[in-house]
Amino acid sequence: MKSKYKILFVVVFLLLFNKLFAEGDINIFQRNAINNNSTYFDINDNFNILGNIEVNGLNIVLANNVHYWGVSTHRATWRLLLFLIDGTFLGIYTGITFNINEIKIEGHKIYFPFKPKIGNVIDFSKGIPNEIWIDGHIILYEKINDI
Repeated sequence: MKSKYKILFVVVFLLLFNKLFAEGDINIFQRNAINNNSTYFDINDNFNILGNIEVNGLNIVLANNVHYWGVSTHRATWRLLLFLIDGTFLGIYTGITFNINEIKIEGHKIYFPFKPKIGNVIDFSKGIPNEIWIDGHIILYEKINDI
């Protein structure tokens, strides 16, 4: 009986440790975004790590940030954030509204849940694009730090 409890304890401990570690990573990236651009970000923003992509041989972490403002008007700004794996905030694409569960990261590309003819992909195979076309909108990249 005791061995079952030990196994259960280890499993629960590992699950809790994994959750704490993952939240710690999110906080590192979110805090670095706030420290680099405190006028754009708030610790209470909705912040999600989306995954990783290779850009120019570097491992880049992709995150989504939704900053709510205008309490009475319920307005929000959606952002796609790029970080180095060490947490260095590289830059931001602002204005892409998407369901984070519907994006796909494959190779050097991020696919969004939009029709191809109105723009549905960011291709990082030649570096970080300064301008993208997503969901019928031209979105500019705001560089914060160089790679």
